[in-house]
Amino acid sequence: MVPNPEWLTLDPDEEVVWAGKPRVRRIISNVATSAFWSIAAFVAAFALTSVLSVDLPLPNRAVWGVAVLWTLLQAIGPVQAYLRTKNTDYLLTDKNVYKKTGVWSENVTRIRLENIQNTQLKKDFTGKIFDYGTILISTAGGGGVEMAIEDLDNPDELRTELRTKMTQARDREPDRSGQRRSSVDPETIQTLVDEAQQLREATETIEHHLTDV
Repeated sequence: MVPNPEWLTLDPDEEVVWAGKPRVRRIISNVATSAFWSIAAFVAAFALTSVLSVDLPLPNRAVWGVAVLWTLLQAIGPVQAYLRTKNTDYLLTDKNVYKKTGVWSENVTRIRLENIQNTQLKKDFTGKIFDYGTILISTAGGGGVEMAIEDLDNPDELRTELRTKMTQARDREPDRSGQRRSSVDPETIQTLVDEAQQLREATETIEHHLTDV
């Protein structure tokens, strides 16, 4: 059983079925970019003060100071990306799907399962290799993607569970006539009707032959 999160108060009859977070490895690109520009700054400072022997209007100490300051500024990007990742949570219950974001303040987005119209799984080239991806959720009344559950390890597991809970939620939701919605789609119903009709015709044919005999 998945424990209830501290950042959300659920309804008394609402049960958590899945909880997850984005991959921390998603910040690797931020770290790589920061490291590249930091190294470039130190290489430039070394070249200006030692190799090229350029007659600078500023002392060498100031050049190295600028390089250090630039490196500290470059570190802001990875730190921010890490904090955003650590403070993002995804939650699936038997009634809703939630997404919490925010470093200094919390922002919680909720979508009711019966309102979800479509789910789409996106994987880039590396995502297909290492099995991670993003699930995009669209609702019937929305203008497009309402929620993105990003950078999940094994996203197919959540998508399967999400679809199961969507079907169950729609079955519990009554339609306009007050009856619960059928979990059988119209195509399946038509197939069953056709098979029943064929069975009836076969039965009548057998009875006709027995009567003639």
